[in-house]
Amino acid sequence: MKRKVGAAYQPVVHYPSIIEEQGYTGELLGFFHDESNEYNVINFDSPYMTKIGEIIEKKPNVIPENELLGFYNDGKLIFYQGEIICEKKPFDLIMNIFSRNSGLIESSIMREKKAIIIGLGSVGSLVAVELARSGVGNFLFIDIDTLAYHNICRHQLGVNDVGRFKVSAVKDRVLQINPSANITTQKIPIEEVEKNVFDSFITENTVIIGCADNRESDFYINKISKIYKIPFISIGLWERAFAGEIFYSIPGKTPCYECMFGNKKSNAVSFRSSQNHRFYTNQEHLEDLQFEPGIAVDINFVTEIGIKLIIDIINTNNKLYVPKLINHLTQFTLVCNTNDKRIGDVNAELFTYPLQVTTSIELDYSDSCSTCKSIT
Repeated sequence: MKRKVGAAYQPVVHYPSIIEEQGYTGELLGFFHDESNEYNVINFDSPYMTKIGEIIEKKPNVIPENELLGFYNDGKLIFYQGEIICEKKPFDLIMNIFSRNSGLIESSIMREKKAIIIGLGSVGSLVAVELARSGVGNFLFIDIDTLAYHNICRHQLGVNDVGRFKVSAVKDRVLQINPSANITTQKIPIEEVEKNVFDSFITENTVIIGCADNRESDFYINKISKIYKIPFISIGLWERAFAGEIFYSIPGKTPCYECMFGNKKSNAVSFRSSQNHRFYTNQEHLEDLQFEPGIAVDINFVTEIGIKLIIDIINTNNKLYVPKLINHLTQFTLVCNTNDKRIGDVNAELFTYPLQVTTSIELDYSDSCSTCKSIT
């Protein structure tokens, strides 16, 4: 329970322990919460950060009332709010933020992992946030769009981000979870990203993730996956998000995206749209569409399964990690939110019950895929 000082709560300062270890002096950036009288010192670059205090070398004769001031006494950092001494709560960004992941997934390993996310909409923003919470330390975000009000009900961002580029706003969202994350952004289509961007980012610890709303984008991402020999995962929703599909490939070990979707046979098991009107629908005319792509809970259910697969794949070489899904699901997985024909139309008949996750669709190398054909 927080201790009160007079009519107010005792001031509390949360701050990175490295500040005291290095004897830092200067401005303190972060947030002050007046209701609880707590300071949250973060000191990372963000448009939301403000100056909330300062650290100097020695205690001054007078400390301004209600201002946060820190100083050193025999090498020990002391904080005052006016004349009131503050309770100190130092933290280590990695040890404290990801402490609850210990034993489940190792932070030191995840910190080296890299994720390229193409499309920062309802799917991509959730992927970014959940991978950040899992400890992934490096991101490359690619998306040309800005956030609009109609995005909010399905997105990880809020009204204060409307009008901002999604890559920039999601970057700030991720940094709020892991301030030490390294994030590169590209506000252009995937096809226009310079090769040197990929050259400088991609390592053996990288996975590339397609979260855009058309299949053409995924075909291009598949090419990047094969060129750099990095795993590729695609997450897509069907009309009204009554169902979705998840595909993954590992170059040199599995058939690729082109093997699966480069011919007409895939139409028998997939009803995802390849149109560019940014709706997951098979309807030719946008004005005929009566419903949005789906509510957040349906989109998120499909996406979370994809995220579990991503985490399994990037930990393939981690002998201490226990895979959760990859040994059970096949390369191409269909995820059902409802098999009610009033939402999914005749395509809903593909599923025998709601919340069905398929485990029976097998893939093989395609003779028409020149790259993968050489592996068979």
